[in-house]
Amino acid sequence: MKKLTLLLIVICVVFISSCQLSRADRLVQNEAVYSDKVYAAWLGKFIGLIAGQPTEGWGRELIEQKARAIDFYPITGYMPENFDSPHTNFLLGNFEGSPPNDDTDLMLTSLIALRQHGTDLTAQDIAETWLKYVPNACTAERVALHNFQNDIWPPQSASIDNPYQEMIGAQMRADIWGMIAPGIPVLAADYAYRDASISHTGNGIYGAQFIAALVSSAMVESDINKIIQTALKTIPYDCAYAEAVRDAVAWHNKYVAWQSAWEQLDKKWGFLKNGKRDDIFTDEKYISNKEFYMWNDTKWVYADVNGAAVAMALLYGEGDFTKSVCLAVMIGYDNDCNAGTVGAVLGAINGTQAIDESWKVPLLDTYHTTLNQSEKQIKISDIALETAKYGLKVVKTSSARR
Repeated sequence: MKKLTLLLIVICVVFISSCQLSRADRLVQNEAVYSDKVYAAWLGKFIGLIAGQPTEGWGRELIEQKARAIDFYPITGYMPENFDSPHTNFLLGNFEGSPPNDDTDLMLTSLIALRQHGTDLTAQDIAETWLKYVPNACTAERVALHNFQNDIWPPQSASIDNPYQEMIGAQMRADIWGMIAPGIPVLAADYAYRDASISHTGNGIYGAQFIAALVSSAMVESDINKIIQTALKTIPYDCAYAEAVRDAVAWHNKYVAWQSAWEQLDKKWGFLKNGKRDDIFTDEKYISNKEFYMWNDTKWVYADVNGAAVAMALLYGEGDFTKSVCLAVMIGYDNDCNAGTVGAVLGAINGTQAIDESWKVPLLDTYHTTLNQSEKQIKISDIALETAKYGLKVVKTSSARR
């Protein structure tokens, strides 16, 4: 009986993988459509990051209060120039092209790793690319980079002296793996695992796998619920991250207004175990005012609460690009990362035609990077074309192995 059960499981896995590859094959057969989806996913990422950066880390109430003060609530686009924020270079009218952002710089580093090591790249390959091209980073990424500099490599680089292992850093850079494995979420999650394992563990890795699978599924599916459920299958059912996402789905099913769902989300996932939103780490070596630990222990940067926020914005956004991205901003927490992810998902679903010109024009098809390379201004369309090139290779190779 056990042998029969095992055989059935194997047959189901093979069948599901075959179905996924068929959808992926059909997508890339129309190279123009696939390339447009990749371009739109990159555009959505840049757009969401800029939209959310002025209010990064703020609570929902503060965002609403300051937006209402300039008669810009609900939020419907980039934050205006008169919005009260310390991040003035992300306000509409103050940027020409996308300003630098660690999310997209690290995604661009992954693209460089693909360029230099091919689509069979390893965690070690990605780590070595970071060491060469990434000048600085925050939280888990900063610790991992320091570990690389001291000849500590993955997976040890993610756990040694790293109190930020389950924060959002791996999740915020995972979108590219969904772009290069379109319609193959299990493979997208595998790529995300390789990447995330250099700086994160546990829910930090699960968040990256979920987001990569989310974008991958969005390349071939338009139903938000199905996309979320598909992505959830790539991570352990009993992990906190999966529970947070399932909660967001359940609250969406229960409440008409997103604010009511947010109240439940914040009550359960918006606080540390000690009931605080912000605290210092209890381990003395992480509170000694060393450079790497100055960010302390802040709940709004954890992967689980932000995974739930992404799911909530997608569900209440109902497939509309502007509505979804702006909801991700208004929900709060690490909302530049979340709005960027939501933008990437909606771009993957609907392509560039569904993104209003008011979002696209200020980008000037340009990204200003801080990576250690001679080219500091890069065309977003060129980034997308190279990404799609690797995606075509990944699907072709996966189909040949079927």
